[in-house]
Amino acid sequence: MMRVFTKFPPFCMFLMLSIFCAFTAGAGVQPHGGMMRYPDVSSTHIVFVYADDIWVVPRSGGVASPLASPPGGEAFPRFSPDGRTIAFSGNYDGNLDIYTVAIDGGIP
Repeated sequence: MMRVFTKFPPFCMFLMLSIFCAFTAGAGVQPHGGMMRYPDVSSTHIVFVYADDIWVVPRSGGVASPLASPPGGEAFPRFSPDGRTIAFSGNYDGNLDIYTVAIDGGIP
């Protein structure tokens, strides 16, 4: 059986990872596509969750932008049948509730 990182104790690895993240946070690092969760596609947009926030990007491509970033986590965004509203589950006050937000963003 092969052991990985046997030279450094776990705390040292955590410390090095934290320092690396602190230095690369402002360096324009692109997120890995595998970190995007719960995608849904409408005729004009794609919505997904990244870092517990809901993001939307045009279906034709472009830069993703956050819809809303209130404190708490969001998950499972879904477009309405007309594609102008997004429904999602959010945990803002200790329980999971269903919210809606316009495709242009705003307060859920």
